[in-house]
Amino acid sequence: MTTWPLSTWVAQWAGGAPKAPAMARPGARDGQVFVSFTLAVVLLQAASFLGNALAFRWIDPASMGVWHTLLVASSYLSVARVGVINGMGRELPFALGSGDLPRARLIAATALAFNTLSCVVVGAALLVPAARASSGAWRLGLPAMAVVSVANLHLAYLQATFRSDSDFTRLARVHFLQAALALLMPVAVHALGFRGLCLHAVAQSLVVTALAHAWRPLRVSPRFEPRVALQLLVTGLPLFAASYLQVVAAGFDRLILLRRGDVETVGYYAPAVAVLAALGVVPGAVTTYVYPRMSYALGQGRNPAALARMALAAAAASVAVSVPIAVLGWFAAPATIERFFPRYVASIPAVRWSLVAGVLWSFTPIAAFLSSLKAWRSLALYIAVLLVTRWTFPSVLAGLDDPLAGVARGNAYAAFVVGALSVFLALRAARGLPAKGAAA
Repeated sequence: MTTWPLSTWVAQWAGGAPKAPAMARPGARDGQVFVSFTLAVVLLQAASFLGNALAFRWIDPASMGVWHTLLVASSYLSVARVGVINGMGRELPFALGSGDLPRARLIAATALAFNTLSCVVVGAALLVPAARASSGAWRLGLPAMAVVSVANLHLAYLQATFRSDSDFTRLARVHFLQAALALLMPVAVHALGFRGLCLHAVAQSLVVTALAHAWRPLRVSPRFEPRVALQLLVTGLPLFAASYLQVVAAGFDRLILLRRGDVETVGYYAPAVAVLAALGVVPGAVTTYVYPRMSYALGQGRNPAALARMALAAAAASVAVSVPIAVLGWFAAPATIERFFPRYVASIPAVRWSLVAGVLWSFTPIAAFLSSLKAWRSLALYIAVLLVTRWTFPSVLAGLDDPLAGVARGNAYAAFVVGALSVFLALRAARGLPAKGAAA
């Protein structure tokens, strides 16, 4: 029996794209890159959580509520990208996998032109209301969120172009820098309060995006080709609808709290949001790593069953990282919040339930498998159940329990249902879809 080193085994299930025949043994290099990339996002997860947690010590719930309301608004404004970038995320690695480099560059240039226009629209949508803002928190938060949103839109485009081992090595370095900058948030907040939070968010987003731009693998200029844009839109619109509806659903908890309370209520819920965001870093980064490799592998002719194993293994890795963090947080949260963040004691039950939800949402990389295969019916069912459960469970439980705890518990229930469904749909799609149909 042949024994492979750990890094080689990791490469096999992490989706290391074969460089020769499909049956060639995975190289150790793929596993090393995956481990390095995963380590970077784990450190980013820890640093982001620590930085955000300490910030609560010096920012009152009302101001924090303004910031988190703006975060929801920013996420909803990503509708400006329609589906072109999502189409690039699928078609670019497919073109590279099939060896069509000129088409790959044209795809990247067209997507860049469209994304630049989207940045202008989103920035204006946040800057215009800033001129009429009455309170100090809104006057500071709106322009800061405009800069952060524009930078993040460009960063998302750049991340979608990172494909090879060397690309992901550079992306890991970007995450290491992002983690280091995240640790500076408490310093800025301690010195300047809410103003420091805004300034830190702006500086971090600009520095990280600038570095990713300097290290971009495809150095193309914006060049809008209507024919290519239409093709990307046709492919990307279903993917965009799926991803955007997930973004909309992720904001349901705060919309429910706004309906039952006010912006300050959202502020009390902010520690739970920080927990969900921290636990979402790893599955998000794993998806960033695995999804293009699945499309690349399809371009090389690999079958859906092999891709399903990549997706399931990616989800398992995400859960494995999240579980110990969640267990530690469940027991440490009450004493920690009471001792260091007494103004947020009301958020303790919500934080605990968000730890559970964060672990269960770690199954999300499986949805990328359905997108890569263009399994539209399965993806539509997944999104429909996601929308219904993320609204129904939190809304009903918020009326039966304390709103903060009820919304967080509802999120956990929804995550359980959606996670189980995603596994079922992935296994069904892998059995029922021929390789040539998936690659079309």
